[in-house]
Amino acid sequence: MALIPEWAPNLHPILVHFPIGIILLAVFMNIVTFFLPDKWWDELKTTILYGIGTVSLVAAYYTGTIAADSIFMPTEAQNVLNSHADWAWWTVWFLGAYLLLRILFHYFKLMDQKMMRTIAFITVLPGIFFLYETGDHGAEMVFGYSVGTGQLIQQQESSSVSADSLSNADKSTFVQKDNGSWSWEVGPTGVSTLLSHFQWLEGSATNLQPKIVSSNGNYLLQLDVDATSNFFVEESTFQNVQVDYYLDLSDFEGSLSLVNHLQDAQNYDFVTLNTEGTISQGRVENGSREVFAKESYSASEMLFIRTVANGTHFRAYINKEMAVHGHGDAPEGGKVGIKLNGQGQILIDKISVTQLN
Repeated sequence: MALIPEWAPNLHPILVHFPIGIILLAVFMNIVTFFLPDKWWDELKTTILYGIGTVSLVAAYYTGTIAADSIFMPTEAQNVLNSHADWAWWTVWFLGAYLLLRILFHYFKLMDQKMMRTIAFITVLPGIFFLYETGDHGAEMVFGYSVGTGQLIQQQESSSVSADSLSNADKSTFVQKDNGSWSWEVGPTGVSTLLSHFQWLEGSATNLQPKIVSSNGNYLLQLDVDATSNFFVEESTFQNVQVDYYLDLSDFEGSLSLVNHLQDAQNYDFVTLNTEGTISQGRVENGSREVFAKESYSASEMLFIRTVANGTHFRAYINKEMAVHGHGDAPEGGKVGIKLNGQGQILIDKISVTQLN
């Protein structure tokens, strides 16, 4: 029998209910000890329950981090995922520290005093609130946004990227919403859209010789990259942001940096794809480059690339699969853009920027 059933996306939903049930049972028995004699139930048994609950909580937390990296998250669920992960982190640390406190109380025989037992019980209550918030945000992802559900149905559906992006044959549109979010689908007038909505920090549009090419009735923006570095950004500013790119790097050699939170050419966050097969996520600060996470990847032809920068969490997906997940200090609001270093041709089909709440 397989460890993970076919219907389950990962191990997390199987384990996650154990720590909730055991810790709540420990709290209940913690209350019971105030009314029952020790020969029926004592504080040591309650501490053992807290211990089992905390260990299972650690297991649920780490399977949860793996689960988050194995599922393609809908835009609306990105903020909920961050909250769920952050509350889970604080729950693990709080209840771990509380378990240590109870062990020390037993070691120094403080549990024999009713006042200390009362203090021990009151101390755990914030941890129960943390546990509630963790579970509430987890349930919101599953029941509100269907994260991780419908596995058997999803396995039968096509995940073709090209089918998602062939919607722009007749026009080039740059649509901006009231909250600053924007979407650009390349069409016959794509070059003029590039020139009117983006500014160059390094190189120039002339260096890239932008032109519109047609592939199976679909218009694409072709950029011819030489050895000159090119760096261009859209002028809107975003704090928590998700950016979707449809790009073809098949005829390009070098590195492509998808930039967000740009302050200037020396200060920004990045997701960099190297055509040798590595993807890295990190930050350039005062010209100094720091990599938060680095992984290998394998993909070709038209790629769907999603970058997410939300608080202290930074993620990148390639063709709806997690490619890299890093952590760092929350950046200041900044611009979104692309930096090119290398040679060859790059094709752009669509770019979509979403301001996350």
